[in-house]
Amino acid sequence: MDLQLNPALDLTYIEQVYGDDPVILYMIFDAFLSDSVPRWHSLHKALDTENMKESASIVHGLKPSFTMAGLTWIRPKVEVLEKAIKENETPENLMTMYQTISAELNELLPIIEQESERLKQIQ
Repeated sequence: MDLQLNPALDLTYIEQVYGDDPVILYMIFDAFLSDSVPRWHSLHKALDTENMKESASIVHGLKPSFTMAGLTWIRPKVEVLEKAIKENETPENLMTMYQTISAELNELLPIIEQESERLKQIQ
């Protein structure tokens, strides 16, 4: 079965890892939306309050989520943010990095939401 996913996602990665299994892919997208996105938003609060230990923990745990959801090009940006947190970059620069990644992520979330809903229907 060809799932005909949105080409904004890394279809090569998705096909390589999940094949054409709509059930597993729905589970991945659903988990990303229900778990990873709220944790990403909690990173904003941790950065805003300059809680660098919490920020590092959150960002470290989130890294694989972007790849798993087919957003493979975002992971390196998150890794740069994690490194900057660990190297005590200024809070202003960290927030700028976070906001840049967030802007890109916010453009992609409707696609993941749409694909998740579509996959839910064909399972």
